[in-house]
Amino acid sequence: MSTDDQNADRQRDSILETYDEDEITWYVDIDSGSKLARPQYQQLRDDVDAGEPDVVVTTEIDRLGRSFSELASLVEDIRVQGIELDCTQQPVSTVDSDGWMGDLMLNLLIVFADAERKMIRDRVQQGIDKAKRDGKRVGRPPHGYDVDDDGFLFQDPAEYAKTQEFIREVRKGRQKTSTAEYFGIPQSSIQSILKRADQNYGVRFDNDAWRVERARVESGEKELEPLV
Repeated sequence: MSTDDQNADRQRDSILETYDEDEITWYVDIDSGSKLARPQYQQLRDDVDAGEPDVVVTTEIDRLGRSFSELASLVEDIRVQGIELDCTQQPVSTVDSDGWMGDLMLNLLIVFADAERKMIRDRVQQGIDKAKRDGKRVGRPPHGYDVDDDGFLFQDPAEYAKTQEFIREVRKGRQKTSTAEYFGIPQSSIQSILKRADQNYGVRFDNDAWRVERARVESGEKELEPLV
């Protein structure tokens, strides 16, 4: 599951580090992880109900949707059918694990994924509400967010995920403007995104640390893979 073609390719590469291509049936929706009406996701659910997969593999548990109830339902269906679940980029797998420990870690991961999304959303909303109470003018929402008809902030999952990925890539020492262009982020949003990276997107960013990494890249001391 992914939010865009580039992200799907990275997830595919991660899975292929552990599993052979000819062993895999891919379920890929180029869409938001928070939307449940996804044809490939629904096909996965149908196949799980039929007990067809031996293992359901994902890079991270929240790629299966960030709703607690939906994740819990899917995991329960997987367990009932005796199917294994493996998250290749997280320390959670029921494959060759000691049963209860794998289940415990999986349940915790689902709870944390849901809680993180809610905490970040609420933290940003609280900042906007405080600004309104203080009589400050509240402008457009942060990149990756939107406002509903009642004036409440909500995450645009596709743009939000791309913004998180943008921050992570810049943090490695990449040039800010070209990286923003790659992810389709307006140049006018770069400064505010990086300034509030932790608060708005749950990704730490330190500009001084970035300068150090950028200098290493420019000097040739550090080499980065091209963004593809």
